[in-house]
Amino acid sequence: MKNDPTQNSDPHMPKGRDLSPSPASTDFRRRLGMAALRWVILLVVVFGVGRRIWLEKEKISFHDLGLDWGWLLVSGACYLVGLTASAAFWWLAMRDRGEWPGWSRTLAAYYAGHLGKYVPGKMLAVVIRTTMVSRSGVGIATGAITCVHEALLTMATGSLVAVASLLVISIPHHKYWLMASAVLAAGFGLLALPPIVSRLGRLAVKPFPNAVLDDKHSCRWRSLGVGAVMVTGGWLLMGLSLAAVLGAMHKLVKLISQLGLWKAYGLVAGLVALASVGGFVSLTPGGLGTREWILVETLGPVAGTGHSVVAVVLLRIVWIVAEVVAAGTFWIVDRQWSRDKAYPS
Repeated sequence: MKNDPTQNSDPHMPKGRDLSPSPASTDFRRRLGMAALRWVILLVVVFGVGRRIWLEKEKISFHDLGLDWGWLLVSGACYLVGLTASAAFWWLAMRDRGEWPGWSRTLAAYYAGHLGKYVPGKMLAVVIRTTMVSRSGVGIATGAITCVHEALLTMATGSLVAVASLLVISIPHHKYWLMASAVLAAGFGLLALPPIVSRLGRLAVKPFPNAVLDDKHSCRWRSLGVGAVMVTGGWLLMGLSLAAVLGAMHKLVKLISQLGLWKAYGLVAGLVALASVGGFVSLTPGGLGTREWILVETLGPVAGTGHSVVAVVLLRIVWIVAEVVAAGTFWIVDRQWSRDKAYPS
């Protein structure tokens, strides 16, 4: 006698009952898993950032700095405004693909993603940013490819700023740094072109059948041009951030007297861009070690090696603290804005 597949083996269970998980149960498990993942990422980032701040502080604990703290506040402000230019291009790239995340969510995601770079694995920044803007309805594929596009354009313009600086200012191993900057500018610039980004996006989502990337809505050339101008301005502001750190150490006036105002500014802007791009292409989290080495090697002959080491470590600490403050501030602003939108008075 054949068994009836619709017949329950348990006589106490109602006939015909579906034993598969309910949609509500599946949705709850998915949301629980995502919440757990967000907490794990948060804890890892907090540990990485805290450890980095502690290690950097230990490097300068034996120096009698006599810092002017007002200059350090200026340094942090210049850095954050400079980063905002890159965040603005990221928003433009998402808009061109038909997504309109709020500014507070975009900035919170961007600055939080920067904290992710202090954890091994450079893709964590992309994961954090994509996850955060996805809560505004931005598709995972769109968030990821536009995030990568922003990074490529930022590195391309940074390399160009370094080239422009090195064409007029001589530093140790000048020809090597100039050639390396030119090659990186050409490489990143090519990869940042909209057709190339679209092709890279199609290749990236092939293993994921559920990912959707509409080529009809890719980054416009106009947005790329506007973004390049904005991000270049951002790099110049980051140069001011290093200048402000030197001002906090009472070394800025001496540098200006040696080189003149514009050459001194061109030097710090070019070296910050060069070191940041060098750190990006390295394999260390957040370019740690690589960026500092480049800055000390190039700034040391002008400002003195000892002073350069202290300036570089201070710059790293200021930037990390600024990122933490900005990420937290915009996260709070975004939550308040979302709450007011959901429950208008």
